[in-house]
Amino acid sequence: MYYQYGENRYARDTSFTNGEGIAVFESDEKLTGGVFLIYLTNKKAFEFLMTEESTFSLSVDTADIMGSIAFIDSKENTAYYDFLKKYKFNEFQMEVLQKRLHKKNTRQDSIPIIKNLITVYQKQLIQFKKQTILKNPNTFVAHLIQASQSVEAPTNLTSKAKAVYLKKHFLDNIAFSDDKLAYSNVLYINYTNYINDCGFPETDSVIACCDTILQRASVSKDVFKWSLYFLGNSFERSSVQGQDKIFVHLVEEYYKKDRSWWLTDEQLKKIYKKSDALKRLFVGNVCPDFTATDSAGKDVNLHQQINKTTVLYFWSYDCKHCLEETPHLAAWIKKHPEVYLITACLLPDEDEWKEKLKQFKLPGTHLIDTDRKANYMETYSITSTPEIFVLSKDKKILAKYISDTKELDEFLKQKNGKK
Repeated sequence: MYYQYGENRYARDTSFTNGEGIAVFESDEKLTGGVFLIYLTNKKAFEFLMTEESTFSLSVDTADIMGSIAFIDSKENTAYYDFLKKYKFNEFQMEVLQKRLHKKNTRQDSIPIIKNLITVYQKQLIQFKKQTILKNPNTFVAHLIQASQSVEAPTNLTSKAKAVYLKKHFLDNIAFSDDKLAYSNVLYINYTNYINDCGFPETDSVIACCDTILQRASVSKDVFKWSLYFLGNSFERSSVQGQDKIFVHLVEEYYKKDRSWWLTDEQLKKIYKKSDALKRLFVGNVCPDFTATDSAGKDVNLHQQINKTTVLYFWSYDCKHCLEETPHLAAWIKKHPEVYLITACLLPDEDEWKEKLKQFKLPGTHLIDTDRKANYMETYSITSTPEIFVLSKDKKILAKYISDTKELDEFLKQKNGKK
C-alpha cells in the first residue's frame, strides 16, 4: 500500500492474501487522509481514498479492476469510482473518435459528425465532475475533483481582461482547508500550471505566485507544509538563470520566519547556508574572488585573470561527465578567442590533474586547490561537476551552473543577439 504525497508515491504498508484471496491492512496508528494505492503487482494497482471513514472494505477482481471494484461502508470511494467509471468510458470514446478523425481514409462528410461527437463527450466529462461535486458537498472526493477543474472566466471579457481574471482566480477551485489534498497530486498539478501560466519566466512574477500560494495554503498545516516544501525544492537549483532569487525569497520570508516548524535546527542551518551561498552568486553580482595554484605552481588570483568575457569551469579529473565534456570545451574555446578560459579542479592530486590537462590540451589558466585554502567548491556552491560560470570583463556573473558546451554556446549566442 502506497500513499500519494504531491507528485510522488511512498510505501506505507504490506499485507498478504490468505487462501480465499483476502488481505487486511490494519494499524493502531491513524493514517493520514488522501489518495492511497494498492499494488497487486509492480504494474497493476488501483487507488482509493482515505477519509474520515476509517474502517471500510472493498472487493475487486484483478482481471477487471475498474469494472469489478466495490466498497462497503465508504460512500466517498463509491462516489469516486462511479465518477471514474463514467469519466474513463467517455475518455475512451473520445480517443476512438480522435483516431478516426486522423485516419487517411475517413470520409470528409464524416469529419463534422465526429468533431460534434467529441464535443458532446467533452461536455459530458465536465458535467460528470459537476454532478459528483454537487452530490457530495464538503467531502474529500468533491474537493479532489473540484481541484482538477480549470477556472472559467466570464464570456463577456476581452482577451486581456480574461487573462487578468484567470490569474487572479486560478486557484479558486482548490479547497485549501482540506489537509487531505496534500496527500494527492492535485496541488502539484495546479501549482505547476499556475506558475507556468501566470508567472514564468519573470522572476518577480513567480515570486508573487509563490506568495499567493502560501498565503492561501496557510489555512491548513499539511497543505502549507507540502506547498513550502514543493516550492523551495523547485527553485533551490532552478535551471532558469536568475530564478535562484525565488528560493532565497522563500528562505528569507518563510524559513527564517519560523514558518517551517517541521524542520530541525540542523536542517534549517543547511537551508540558510544554501540560501546565503546563492545570494552571493546572483546573476549580476561580482563573482567571489579566490587565490589558488596554477599549473606552473604559482599562486594566482581569480579577479586579476579576468579582463574579458571569461568561462570559469569547475571540474574533477575522475568525473565521467567531465572527461566526456572537457574535450568539447577545449575544441569550443579554441574557436572563440574572444572568450578566456579558467578551470578550477575540485580534487587535490596534482599529478592526476596535470596528466589530464596535458591530455585535453586546454588553453587558458588552470587552477587547483590542493590545501583547500581557496575553498572555491563551497564559495561557488558546487555540488556536482562539470559546472560552468560565465563572467563579464568587469567580473560580474552573467550565467551560472551551465552543465555543457552546447548550453554555453546557446547562452552566449543569445546574449550577443545571434541566432
